[in-house]
Amino acid sequence: MKRTKEEAAETKRQILKAAELLFLEQGYETVTLDEIATASSVSRGAVHFHFVNKAGLLYALRDDAQLPLQELAVGLDCNATVDPLLLLGQTISAMFYELHSDERRRGLIRLMMHLDLTDTKADMRAHDSYKAIERIFIEANRHHALAPPWTPKSAASAVSAVVVGILEEWALARSEFPLVPYGQDLVRMVLRGFANPCA
Repeated sequence: MKRTKEEAAETKRQILKAAELLFLEQGYETVTLDEIATASSVSRGAVHFHFVNKAGLLYALRDDAQLPLQELAVGLDCNATVDPLLLLGQTISAMFYELHSDERRRGLIRLMMHLDLTDTKADMRAHDSYKAIERIFIEANRHHALAPPWTPKSAASAVSAVVVGILEEWALARSEFPLVPYGQDLVRMVLRGFANPCA
């Protein structure tokens, strides 16, 4: 049973990797599930089983992109010696760098933004991301590293708004505001504003 689960997880990763590459190279709208199946050496039924449709693949890519925040939130529970706000800044900076390294990712971010507006499932995913950030601020507050009057909830809401705003500006190319270094610098500056100087 364990091997079967591992094989299923590997198949899922394989499909997702192939889908991301095809989306970046050919565009989300033009790629078919058959092409994704061929590129990942599985049947179309396997793609449908794991992800249902292309939107499911896009959501899975988004979940993967947010995984570092989830992992940081979980990891902080086991490590009392680190600075949660410093690690949050480093994690978001690394995520921005990953996106910035390939201009084609703008299109994927725009598609994800569109799905956010048209699919109620997106609300749950956005909530998951917010909750991960809130957990990080809860840990910071436990270490007395969060400056008053900020609470974990208000700080998480503020950071989420800043990150979403930065990504939107970059994805829609409405201004000359690159994720690297300006987006990274802005996030670091915002996080410094939450830090308790007395901690």
